[in-house]
Amino acid sequence: MTPDELDTAVREELRAQARLAPASAPVKAHVLQAARALTMEDKHVGGLRAWLVPMLAAAAVLLVTLGVTAGPKLLRSDGPDRTPPAVSSTSDSPTPSASATSPSPSSTAKPPPASTGAASADAAPNPAPSSTAPQDWYRNLDVNALPHTPGLCPEVLTIGTTDRLTARAVSVPGEPAPLWLLPVTCNGMTNASHPLPIEVFRYSPDGPRLVQTLAYEPGDRRSIMVTAINGEGQNLVLAEKGYSPNDALCCRSLRFSQDYTWSTARSRFVAGPQVDTLLQCTGDQLTVTSTPLTSQSGDARGMLLTYVNDGKEPCTLTGYPGAAIVDAAGQPLADAARTPAGALGGYTSEGSAPRVVLYNRPGSAVIEWVAAQHGGSRCHSEATLLSTPPGTTATRSYGAQPLVCDLQVHPVVFDGDGKG
Repeated sequence: MTPDELDTAVREELRAQARLAPASAPVKAHVLQAARALTMEDKHVGGLRAWLVPMLAAAAVLLVTLGVTAGPKLLRSDGPDRTPPAVSSTSDSPTPSASATSPSPSSTAKPPPASTGAASADAAPNPAPSSTAPQDWYRNLDVNALPHTPGLCPEVLTIGTTDRLTARAVSVPGEPAPLWLLPVTCNGMTNASHPLPIEVFRYSPDGPRLVQTLAYEPGDRRSIMVTAINGEGQNLVLAEKGYSPNDALCCRSLRFSQDYTWSTARSRFVAGPQVDTLLQCTGDQLTVTSTPLTSQSGDARGMLLTYVNDGKEPCTLTGYPGAAIVDAAGQPLADAARTPAGALGGYTSEGSAPRVVLYNRPGSAVIEWVAAQHGGSRCHSEATLLSTPPGTTATRSYGAQPLVCDLQVHPVVFDGDGKG
């Protein structure tokens, strides 16, 4: 390198370093002044060393100054400022707010969404607190989608609702929402033999849950039919229809009332005993017909009385009809002796007289006597036979008989042949 080229290079380097220094840098003016005075003539080569040493020293001082004052500014000009703000140590200077500087991660986190009381479609459903359980959850339920009672209906039939009863909601202790009492039946059944129980559902965020089935015995195709739901809250009273041993498949003749009490400990209704609510037949709802009877020998004569219930609801006859004979003036002659059975019929089974329910099937009783006088017989001629159904005052006459000896009456039995 020639002296001139060295002179030019040193000048440019010094000027470049001086420009980067802040205006207040103490060596800047001296560096610029020295650069302007520097010459590189051949005769001054020896003096170059005298100038170069202080210049290099000045450059070193300049670089130190640049590192302290210009360095941070150069960093800030090249990119975003990531230096946290200084916090003032005096009370007079306000502390910069987070919005004035780069936000911290905690200040930019989004708050959780407000709860709407229902699980979102993406979140796994969790049991809702009792205070948020919807109180009308049972409205507009899809009956076909409910978890019904297993085995309630034959496999070819589906479970559905019935227009005989209206579903209802009841509030009970320990449940966050009302229970739903749903009367159900078997769709497609053409007779009344299918059950009509009450399914009890409770609220769950996952969907309705079957708690139990009231008035239903698994495997009994002739189960109870509920006809009314009475009571409130934890105390229910169901009106029920049931089958007697002599009922046809179509028709339940028994009538019950049954209490169901909610047990908080067991989370279900507990059934009480069935209480019979059948009423005694009254005289005005009975039609009584008579059929004369005669034994093969001809000695025993009698009357088969058949009782038919003309009412819309079942009623009962229990025990012995009243039976007596009177004379032509209506004066009593004799009352019939009560015996279980005789030559012409009666109740021949073990135990006391049956309780006969009249509903689509009749009941019957036999009154009989001997038509010939024997030693020790109590006989009356031209006697008129009277009889009264059990528990009523509807006495009827069945005509005059030439001779009546040893009059007796047997209890009412099922069906119309007088034999039970």
